[in-house]
Amino acid sequence: MKLKAYGTHKVAKICHVTPPTVGRWIAEGLLPSFTTGGGHRRVWDEDLLVFLKSHNIPIPAELLIPTGPLRVLVVDDEDRLRKLVIRSLRRGLPEGEFHEAADGFEAGRKIAELIPALVVLDLRLPGLDGARVCESVRADEKLRDISVLAISGYDPGVTGPEALAAGADVFLPKPFRPDQILSEAKKLLPHSFL
Repeated sequence: MKLKAYGTHKVAKICHVTPPTVGRWIAEGLLPSFTTGGGHRRVWDEDLLVFLKSHNIPIPAELLIPTGPLRVLVVDDEDRLRKLVIRSLRRGLPEGEFHEAADGFEAGRKIAELIPALVVLDLRLPGLDGARVCESVRADEKLRDISVLAISGYDPGVTGPEALAAGADVFLPKPFRPDQILSEAKKLLPHSFL
């Protein structure tokens, strides 16, 4: 079973409490969590479900079933790479609905329209770079729980930390194998899509 991680703000919203309360639960060991490379605390969906059940907190449907089709947005200025990523993902996610964007502005518009479950996001884009796109997603309450798989062909020692600091869930340097991008994507999707 694949897992999805939730940020503390999303957990607070689900539990109808404030983010500091979630932080206290984590600090007291009541709610298991982990920290991303960018310093953000995350809670696995399975751990959250156990916590909700043990504290008689209603479980929202979004934790149990998908709220719509599996939408994936692939953002890269290289047409051939976008097509390769979509072909790779479609093999393991045949029910997926795949969309494309070639620059940061188009990506921002499509993310707001589609609210995809996953964005595969190149960091170096014309117009608005991928790190700024990622930061704007994390800053928007309606979008902040979208999973972001950042990719880049530039120096991974620079772009990897940059991606994680901007709020990406995972960074994958180019070139990558088709099975690698599929494997990383599946780790980020709610298990109900898999």
